[in-house]
Amino acid sequence: MIIGVLALSLSIWAYTKGVHIAGFKSALKMGLRIFPIMFFTFIIIGMVSSIDLSSGIQKTLGNDSGISGIAIASLAGMLTPGGTFVALSVGGTLIKSGAGISPVVAYMVAFSTWDLTRTPFEIGFMGWKYVLVKWCCILILPFIGGLIAKLLFSWVNF
Repeated sequence: MIIGVLALSLSIWAYTKGVHIAGFKSALKMGLRIFPIMFFTFIIIGMVSSIDLSSGIQKTLGNDSGISGIAIASLAGMLTPGGTFVALSVGGTLIKSGAGISPVVAYMVAFSTWDLTRTPFEIGFMGWKYVLVKWCCILILPFIGGLIAKLLFSWVNF
C-alpha cells in the first residue's frame, strides 16, 4: 500500500513537471525486462516449495545443525542469484521445511552482505583493494548473525 501511495504521489508530481509520459515509458521498459526473470523465479520457487525437502533440510539446516548448518546456509545465501524476491522465497521455504532459526538468519545475512554477483561491479567501480577490505570486514557477519539468533532465539520454532 505504501509503495502504491508513493507511486501515485510521484506520478502526480511528474505530471506537474510534464515528464509523466517519460516516467511511465521508463517503468514499462524496466517492467518488460524484469518480468521474465520474476516469472521464472516464481515458477522455480513454487516447484521447490512443492517438493518435500523437509527431511534433508531438517538434517542439514535444522536447530541441531550447529556451525555446519550456519556455514552451509551462508554459502547458499552468497550463491543465491536474483534479488530480494528470490532470497525471501528461499528463506520462507527453508522455514516451512524445518530449518532452524540460526541457519535462516545466516542465509539472509549472507545474501545481504556476501552477494557474489555484485563483486565484479564493485571491483570495476571501486577497485580490488576496496573489495578485499570489504570482504575482510564482512566475512564473519553471517556466522555472528546465526550464532546470535541461536543464543537469543533458540526457543523459536517455526
